Amino acid sequence: MDYKKVYETMVSQTAQYLTKHGLKTMVLGFSGGIDSTVTAAICHEVVRRHPEQQFRLIGVSMPCSTNSAEENDSATLGLRAFCDEYWVENLQAQYLLMKATCEQRYASTPISQGNIKARLRMIYLYNIASVTGGLVMDTDNLTEHNLGFWTIHGDVADYNPIGGLWKHEVYELVKYLFTECYTDEGDARYQSLRAAYDIMPTDGNGVAAGGDMAQIAPGHTYEDVDDILDTYLRHGDDEQQMRRLTDAYSAETVERVLKRHRGSEYKRKRMPIVIERSLYDD
Repeated sequence: MDYKKVYETMVSQTAQYLTKHGLKTMVLGFSGGIDSTVTAAICHEVVRRHPEQQFRLIGVSMPCSTNSAEENDSATLGLRAFCDEYWVENLQAQYLLMKATCEQRYASTPISQGNIKARLRMIYLYNIASVTGGLVMDTDNLTEHNLGFWTIHGDVADYNPIGGLWKHEVYELVKYLFTECYTDEGDARYQSLRAAYDIMPTDGNGVAAGGDMAQIAPGHTYEDVDDILDTYLRHGDDEQQMRRLTDAYSAETVERVLKRHRGSEYKRKRMPIVIERSLYDD
């Protein structure tokens, strides 16, 4: 894939959308992970290329106690590197209050507790967008979308530049940015992209220890998971293709990934606006 074309398409399409709808601010929840960081880089370039429009990127890091110090440090780097306005708003107290309120009726679970955190963050971001004449940026990728690895009304937002990329392609896009666009190691943008590239991906909500792969496919990579998902979406239960996948990754791993995909189908009935992959994938 031509990642220069990918990047240029994402920047130009985002600028066009803002202009068409008379929007001035892009509001981004900054976790410090690779998805929010690359989305910030795209938004930053939109602002830089269109000074006449007076666009702004507002970034907010909203940690709770389950966010690691590494994630928080990476978020701080990204906020400073890419955002026109930024701050940190710790939501631990609000989370504990809402959790206690919810538990008056039903006991919570690790997943429901993670959902509370995600939805509280979105309340905060949408309030900013409302009062600044903007929209909330969605940072989910194609892998997360197809695994249901997101919270309804929690992660899904208004506009998603990277929604057509598989997770391993997000890594390749970030690698392109710090090897071709921001190559000065003293540049805060390089440092932010590099930190996000190296950090272990997690949900940031404390649902499970060990990062994303511990939940999705232990012992495997995003390249493996993306191959399974992409193959299934292209070929369904084709016997030859399923044999190839099970020979490569084991029947248990393939079934684990596809079970998560099938079990989250209800979440994919509605989508945010996504830059279509056909615009940059020849």
